[in-house]
Amino acid sequence: MQKFYLLFSIFCFFVIHASAQEKKLEPWQYGHWLSAEEMLQKYQAGKSFQETPPPIGPVRNVAEFDKMQGVLVRYPFGIPLDLVKDMAVDVMVTTIVLNSSQQNTVTSQYQAAGVNMAHCNFLLAPSDSYWTRDYGPWFESDSSNQIGIVDFPYNRPRPNDDEIPKRVAEMMGIPWFGMRVIHTGGNYMTDGMGISSSTTLVWDENPTQTHDSIASKFSKYLGIDPYLVEPDPNGTYIDHIDCWGKYLAPDKILIRKVPLSHPQYAEIEATANFYASTPCSYGYNYRVFRVNTPNDQPYTNSLILNNKVFVPIMNSSWDDSAIASYQSAMPGYQVIGILGNPSTPWVSTDALHCRGMGIADIGQLYIRHIPLTGNQPAQDNFVLTADLIPCSDSAVYNDSVLIWYQVNSGNYHKVNMVNTSGLHYTGIIPKQPSGSIIQYYLYAADKSGHNATMPFMGPADPFTFTAIYTDITAIPDTLWFRTFDDCMIGKATRLYNYSLAGISLVSVEQSHNWWYVDSMSVTSFPHMMNAGDSEYIHVKVAIPTNSFVFGYHVDTMNIVSDSGLHRVIIMINDSLLTLIPAYGTANSIVLYNFPNPFKGSTVIHYQLPEKSKVKLDVLNTLGTEVTTLVSAEQAAGVYNITFNAGDFPAGIYYFRIVIDKETVTKKMLRIR
Repeated sequence: MQKFYLLFSIFCFFVIHASAQEKKLEPWQYGHWLSAEEMLQKYQAGKSFQETPPPIGPVRNVAEFDKMQGVLVRYPFGIPLDLVKDMAVDVMVTTIVLNSSQQNTVTSQYQAAGVNMAHCNFLLAPSDSYWTRDYGPWFESDSSNQIGIVDFPYNRPRPNDDEIPKRVAEMMGIPWFGMRVIHTGGNYMTDGMGISSSTTLVWDENPTQTHDSIASKFSKYLGIDPYLVEPDPNGTYIDHIDCWGKYLAPDKILIRKVPLSHPQYAEIEATANFYASTPCSYGYNYRVFRVNTPNDQPYTNSLILNNKVFVPIMNSSWDDSAIASYQSAMPGYQVIGILGNPSTPWVSTDALHCRGMGIADIGQLYIRHIPLTGNQPAQDNFVLTADLIPCSDSAVYNDSVLIWYQVNSGNYHKVNMVNTSGLHYTGIIPKQPSGSIIQYYLYAADKSGHNATMPFMGPADPFTFTAIYTDITAIPDTLWFRTFDDCMIGKATRLYNYSLAGISLVSVEQSHNWWYVDSMSVTSFPHMMNAGDSEYIHVKVAIPTNSFVFGYHVDTMNIVSDSGLHRVIIMINDSLLTLIPAYGTANSIVLYNFPNPFKGSTVIHYQLPEKSKVKLDVLNTLGTEVTTLVSAEQAAGVYNITFNAGDFPAGIYYFRIVIDKETVTKKMLRIR
């Protein structure tokens, strides 16, 4: 590109000197390209530009698809009045005019065209051209969430145009920051979350700065990292990114498409492939949408203004296809085709986007959120986090911060997000069955009257993910013990390996408090569960636990694999606390132990109806006595004797009490 400029400059030099004294161009005679006269003055661009310290970070660069309060255009116009009329329905149209006489002229034209004058104001300032996108302000928010303007030396030697961002900042009463990197808005797009793109034109026009130093300035002034700088695939004089691509959302980019016979086909496809393999700010690769431009139509050179997308159309057979491409990529947006004026037609290197610049809503409420996408584990709740950034400096209504979600295209449900610290909020979408498709969006409002949705169009274009089992999963994951028989007979769960690889099952908790594993299909650990394998676990409850929730007592069985910790919930009816087994009658022995099963020791409880000689023994499964705990005469009453298993191996044991008139035997289980 530098070689091209050098050759073009030499050509222009000879043209100028071969044609006597060329008349100096008037401001309205400037083209989107550099004139021969300007080529010789190109070195003057930004020469007097004053750099300032950057905003206090962290800084966020406002994206074109963020909330806008207005749009900046210039008179004499490069856009048709029907576009102004459409824009003024929703936002303030700020028109740059030279003086009050021009303001009166524009006012008359607007009124005649039916423009909503309540949504029109004027910036009285000298200007050189109508390409407000190229020289207009870039908006950012700083560490205090205040919106300001970052300016740059315009890459044209047009000093009046170059001053416009500063004049806009004065008009709006917001800070202005100067960043010394020669640039142009048509060669810059940002996602509003820290990623921006330009062509290598930014490197060519700043030869005294290294690529790293340019990237560093974009990081400091605009919060950009990474800054994606790619060769221009179009091979034209302009090298502007909006001639072939456009960010539509943090994860969406629109790139032109041409037929195989087009001379730039390979370059354009390489650029599309680059973005399709590059991670966006959400963590996955960009979703690349294409628009057919077989005759170099400027369909990517469009303007996003809140819920509207204004697309330059050419009165060609490809216009409908272009509109459909935008509608497919941007559900819920109103896509409006706009024909250019005959006197200022759209061309492949200069169209609608070049001639209108969005003005950020300086009081916007911004929701920063990394969405759940793709496949998400079905075995857990889905946790969402977001930062609510009120640029109006007004407090957020905490009860307004909502997750709206639907499952399998059903009705939307809402869940409140909770303020956990500062501007940070957390909320939960309840876990859903495997295979469920969950769609959701976030909503919030603040006390300034601003509200926001994320994504921008909310239910028309929600975030989407699918719940799937991705690990060892217990089905059912909750065992309900509602009756005494449930406790004695037991309940079973089955472990499934839903992953695509084998997982080693390290351990299964055998007991806790008063439940225990009665049997399971796994006989030793570690145990390899191959993909698709399943194993069962059968659980019984000896005596209910004491942790109370919702009328049930709750405990957890922990299952450990090399992929992590898995849990099965044990839910026991509260009323069972009164059902501790009382073996025998008032005239017989009561005998039981606690806990059962047990590890190191257990307490054997017995009650004597009358004074008796007592012998209490522990026996193995062969009926052989392994120890005697009591051998004495005892009075009527209640007794508790601790059996310390010591070095006894794990397994089934019996404890037997013998008195003068009765013998009672019970079973107990010692576990590892």
